Amino acid sequence: MTGTLQTLLDDLSARRRTVTVYAADPPADLAERLADWHVDVRFDRLPPESEAGFITVRQADRFLGTVSLETVATLFEPTAGVLDADATATGSLEPLLELLDDTLFQSFERRQLLAATREIEDRAWRHGQGELHAGFQRPAALTAQREVYERLAESDLDVHVYFEGEWDAPSITGVTEHTASDGELGQFWFVAFQPDAAARPQTCGLLAREREPATYGGFWTYDPNRVSALVSHLRTTHADA
Repeated sequence: MTGTLQTLLDDLSARRRTVTVYAADPPADLAERLADWHVDVRFDRLPPESEAGFITVRQADRFLGTVSLETVATLFEPTAGVLDADATATGSLEPLLELLDDTLFQSFERRQLLAATREIEDRAWRHGQGELHAGFQRPAALTAQREVYERLAESDLDVHVYFEGEWDAPSITGVTEHTASDGELGQFWFVAFQPDAAARPQTCGLLAREREPATYGGFWTYDPNRVSALVSHLRTTHADA
């Protein structure tokens, strides 16, 4: 794999989609927030007595699926906690993330990216095998997520973390640390789960560049080839860092 993490962003052929919002009244700010994506947003009014709204997602004439407005709101107003080892249900954001995979977003805050990241970490945790690669930009970000990665390392996952700067805290048992000073690791937030071959459909990843302080643009994906390209770049460029 040649190029840079920026190359992976530039090479993404974004698939424009249509999001239709069904609700009794247009949800405040939702159209504005979705306009930050590579999507067309429409509104279809439901009868006043309707209790719950939802969105549908289409690509050209192909219907991709639907999720509740409650799930959409969770993406924009997330609460991301530590992995729950006893949980049995999949993450609540997963249906929405799958509908919008490989769709570019332009402006996401750290807490929103953390919510999407937690879904990928949770999938890796539940599968328990394969590789998990996560970029934290700076050591302080990894310190804040140390408890999560201690839990992840308790599984049979091969866990790798990346950041720019010096790591002066105790190492996390079972986690391989990669550092660099070339500027790339400090600019990008990423997480990639690459399971064993038998579970290839579980593959998922996220890549985003910090455009301004704490605001990011990028994409997430369930495409095994795109995730493989990201992991290959990390192995080639930062494996010995």
